[in-house]
Amino acid sequence: MERPTLHDAFSTLTGGALAAIGSLSSWIAVLVLLPRLLMALAHLMTQGSAAWTASRRDSMWTRHEDRLLALVDPLVGLQHLERVRRDSVQGPAAAADSGNEGPPQESPP
Repeated sequence: MERPTLHDAFSTLTGGALAAIGSLSSWIAVLVLLPRLLMALAHLMTQGSAAWTASRRDSMWTRHEDRLLALVDPLVGLQHLERVRRDSVQGPAAAADSGNEGPPQESPP
């Protein structure tokens, strides 16, 4: 189901409908437009919340990676971060089944 935006709330109304709403008393016009506007506002708030959450998650991971690289050997830390990113894309089961070749890598503390 497609969620309405503020633009969609008014774009589907024709000129005649807007003229008819304009000639109604204001409280009836509010009752006609209120459901569309509330749905558009809820969608706008949902999009804003999702964008804010993604921004906070990215900054959290950046801080976590910087702290990890400051505490351990940079080469070991970078190998660990590469493994974590690869596992998050493939999934941990797929990464375990792929059979890591080479010597076992030490994990950071």
